[in-house]
Amino acid sequence: MGALLVSVLPLAIGAAISPTLLALQLLVLTGATKPRARAWALAAGSALVLAAYAALGLTVLNHLHPAKHGQHSVHDAVIMFIAAGLLALLAVRSFVRRPTSVERHKTRTSGRLATAPTSWYVGVGALGMVVNFSTLLLFLPALHEITRSSADLVARGLAFALLFVITLLPVLVPVGLVTILGERADPALEATHAFVNRHARQIGIVIEGAFALYLVWKGFGELP
Repeated sequence: MGALLVSVLPLAIGAAISPTLLALQLLVLTGATKPRARAWALAAGSALVLAAYAALGLTVLNHLHPAKHGQHSVHDAVIMFIAAGLLALLAVRSFVRRPTSVERHKTRTSGRLATAPTSWYVGVGALGMVVNFSTLLLFLPALHEITRSSADLVARGLAFALLFVITLLPVLVPVGLVTILGERADPALEATHAFVNRHARQIGIVIEGAFALYLVWKGFGELP
């Protein structure tokens, strides 16, 4: 169990560091109309997409190694190398492309969000997760670690639950704080929103680049 968590948690934390989802949730929570209801709807939409992606990923990965739990293979290494390469491409794109996804949300989405019905925010959260490529690219290798683990079913189930919840922290933590603290959370939300808007590009590049290197290292470690 301990070895499984050690392999899954770094990837889960990387998947959770999502300027796009965080900026979108903070934009909703700093709005004037039903911010908490809209934010919970957004979180639900993100969770639904992540659950569907997890179900698809688990199905595919279980077919790749149904009877090879705990063993290294070229397939394991290839999964890591592909994810690393795609993350590296995202880092390059973030470096050269303007505007970033966070900047597009800031300039285009705020006006539409202000007048949209609350139920529409489920779709907003779903779309936000779909286009959040760095999160999905790190979530998949973490799923891979769970499916190939020799740990028992309970341990793997716990590892998956932790992975799922940690990945959703960018949309869960802000609305959770607002639900618990009410207006007392406003200064922290506004400060965080301003910080993310200013540094989203740098955060994305660092996370994508660092975890691309991490996955390359893990890929070499997976080779038999």
